[in-house]
Amino acid sequence: MKNDPRRMPGDPLSPHERALLEILCSGKWPGTTEAREQAAHARWGGRDFDECECFLVDIPGHLNLPRIPKRSGGPFATVDVHDGDVALGHLNLWAVDGLLHSVEYMTFDVPDERLPAMEQLGDGPFS
Repeated sequence: MKNDPRRMPGDPLSPHERALLEILCSGKWPGTTEAREQAAHARWGGRDFDECECFLVDIPGHLNLPRIPKRSGGPFATVDVHDGDVALGHLNLWAVDGLLHSVEYMTFDVPDERLPAMEQLGDGPFS
């Protein structure tokens, strides 16, 4: 795991990271209420991959927030990423053991080092 030398795990999320997390937690299926409550307290957890701005989500344990109900496999939420009519990939939110874990940008073509802009996101999340 590569960390940004200017940031430490537990630091606040950037405004862009927070906006992406809020979109990913805006769904209407079981667990999204708990995800939104966790997201309100989420902090930056570090980088998961050297080649991407993707980030780990740190949920402060001392807050004892409600956990996302157990699910089987796959990301908790996904948003399509596009440039006009061209599909670029998916922005995925992962949850582990009932807690928000990470935001990953999975591209269909060449790996992208930057998180997508808000205007590149699809209509909303799906599970």
